[in-house]
Amino acid sequence: MNRKLSFGLTAVAVGTILVGVAIAQVSTNYDVSWHLLSGGGGSRSSSNYRVDDALGQWTGGRTSSANTHVDAGFWYGAVPPEASFAGDSHELDDTCANATAFVPNDPVQSHTFHDAGDQDWIKFNTEAGKTYVIETSNVGTDHDAVLFLYGACDAPDLGGEDNAFGQTVRLEWNSVSAATYYLMLQQHDPGVYGDQTSYDVSVTVDNTAPSAPRSPRSASAHQALILQWKRSPELDVVGYNVCFGTISGVCSGVEQVDGGDTTYYELTGLTNGVPYYLSISAVDFSSNESPRTPEIANVPGAAADTTVPSVAVSQPTSGAEYTTALSVVTISGSAADLGGNLSRVRVRNLSLGSVEGWDYSLSGGSDTFFVGGITLGAGSNDIQVTVYDDAGHEGGDSVVLNRVGGGGGAVIIVAGQNDSASLQTNINNAANRAYQVFQGAGFSDDDIYYLARSSQDPDGDGSSEVDATSTPANLEAAITTWAAGGGRVGAGKPLHLYMMDHGLIEYFCTSGCKPDDRISAQDLDGWLTSLETSTGVDAINVIYEACHSGSFIDRLEVTDSISKAGRVIIASTGRTNNAYASAQGAYFSDAFFSCIVESNSLKTCFDQAKTAVALGGHAQTPWLDDNGDGLSNPSDGSVAQNRYLTASFGSFRPDIEDTEVTVVGTSGTLAATVERGAAEIDMVWAAVFGPGFVEPTGTTLDLGVPVVLLEASAEVDGLYTASYPNGFAEEGTYRIVFYTQDQAGIHAQPQVEILGGQEIYLPLVTRN
Repeated sequence: MNRKLSFGLTAVAVGTILVGVAIAQVSTNYDVSWHLLSGGGGSRSSSNYRVDDALGQWTGGRTSSANTHVDAGFWYGAVPPEASFAGDSHELDDTCANATAFVPNDPVQSHTFHDAGDQDWIKFNTEAGKTYVIETSNVGTDHDAVLFLYGACDAPDLGGEDNAFGQTVRLEWNSVSAATYYLMLQQHDPGVYGDQTSYDVSVTVDNTAPSAPRSPRSASAHQALILQWKRSPELDVVGYNVCFGTISGVCSGVEQVDGGDTTYYELTGLTNGVPYYLSISAVDFSSNESPRTPEIANVPGAAADTTVPSVAVSQPTSGAEYTTALSVVTISGSAADLGGNLSRVRVRNLSLGSVEGWDYSLSGGSDTFFVGGITLGAGSNDIQVTVYDDAGHEGGDSVVLNRVGGGGGAVIIVAGQNDSASLQTNINNAANRAYQVFQGAGFSDDDIYYLARSSQDPDGDGSSEVDATSTPANLEAAITTWAAGGGRVGAGKPLHLYMMDHGLIEYFCTSGCKPDDRISAQDLDGWLTSLETSTGVDAINVIYEACHSGSFIDRLEVTDSISKAGRVIIASTGRTNNAYASAQGAYFSDAFFSCIVESNSLKTCFDQAKTAVALGGHAQTPWLDDNGDGLSNPSDGSVAQNRYLTASFGSFRPDIEDTEVTVVGTSGTLAATVERGAAEIDMVWAAVFGPGFVEPTGTTLDLGVPVVLLEASAEVDGLYTASYPNGFAEEGTYRIVFYTQDQAGIHAQPQVEILGGQEIYLPLVTRN
């Protein structure tokens, strides 16, 4: 075979200019020739090697003296063919300022990520009151893009999509005004590039009608009919049309119902004893209207039911007074009605007058309710819960919530980055989730100092919450200057520090993993010690999510561990182990912060996150040290058990009630039954660890196992299923771990199914 030999041919070319002759060096295995600049390029070969020497190409560097210089490598121009790929026809579009124009509904644009870190920017103009669908298709085998939408080049993103369950991405955007928007696409791992990362991208106006509402029903009332239905699943539904008339199939009137979540309507002004025929359609943001529901009929008249329904608040427990730092809460509970015609529940904050929310989904003789988004004012809040039946009867319950000030102390969040910025969306998602949880625990934006590599908007207010770029110098200043100033921390005012990156042994990569871009355990310990000395802060809590994060606890190579009395140090894994990214964040942090929202202690949440990580069957080993000995062992935990981010009523998480895997031949079906928590379920998925799974040996966040998205059943509430064709072709044991996340980003405790083989339980061996 021929092997290409690459070295500094330009240096020799300079020599030929000086002497004006061509020179060759030849042996049995090598034939290296070069020519005058006027002589052009070419290739030189022997039986075993070939050298390509072409002019007009790049130089690799320069060595110089007082009178001469030598350029190592080819002359400037194209790069060697084995190290580069041609850009697509839309280059140079690597910055927002150079974004390629796109007209919505035009044919697709074709792009390729042609070099490491390549970004493709697109801009398009929108109309007001239209939904735009942005999606990729026809992707190459190495393509795995993330997409972000911006309202301006220097603004935080307005939303993004990083499909963990496939190679294509799809984002729907409701444009409320006529404006120019910008799209940025890049590889999930920027180090992967080339001709197999190709893709087509389109921007289209949504002309697809939503699905029809489900399960319409009606109840009689005096000169009225009460209508209820189940919400259409599309997120851009903004309202419903109620069609009614006294002749089947004929709409003599249409009533408009505002709000995609408003699934209750009282049709009044009707004639008692006259049959009416009714149907309902959904309307989306772009004014597309769904098909109508099947027609239902009913007759207005006084209801015979005289029973009064009842309601009981279960979150928080009814009848007690609770203290919370939250500004917005979810109230849930159960309702019952002997008449068997439950209708809806209203939750109202009587202390704030008009603040209220509804759950229109109740039916039958017993049901549960969830009402989110209830705003609390400072001090005492009298929360009144009222349940109604179809006959107009009502019952009630109440709870008092006392909203206090912030969580006390200060928070520093650091979203780091490795040299290639790989899986950066996972790092940003985890850091944003931490911000949201701390904010929910009562910390204001002034109490949180956020370091990241790019603008982030975790609270969704349209502006970036990032206070400074994540660099070693800025992290030092955040600890020793910002946290130390203004009385932010001190006795009884803790510092909470959350750090997330790829990680190295003894190093945290703030702006990269090179020496000038990272910090050591000794650096961090010195800054924390300085803060303790200058402020008297007596409680520091560090949650470090990264590969090898345990190396900041132990003292195997250096004596300056960050472990110390008064500090709770939580590492997502041990010294020599990886810490893995989940579908959108990180397995340890997902579980840890989902536990925190239920007002649990740091120790309880560490234990739950450790259990969640262990279900994957890989060697991620979370560590906790709270007695300062630089070890993670059973003697730790007594301090962390009494430390909280918030010790008051918070939120509550979803629950995976049941899982099932059925296999026929080599294909299978995955199923999970999920109960929602404070928010609606966002997605349910499973990670499939096959018999041939081998954990990565290098430092990486990428576990490299297939993940399968489960879809909601149209017939059974809470049931999610997915087919997995040819997914069980290997012989041996499969471990399938099920996960769920709600729309607030809170995760259920994962559940595992084992298929094939036999589990063997070995003693747990830990280091003292």
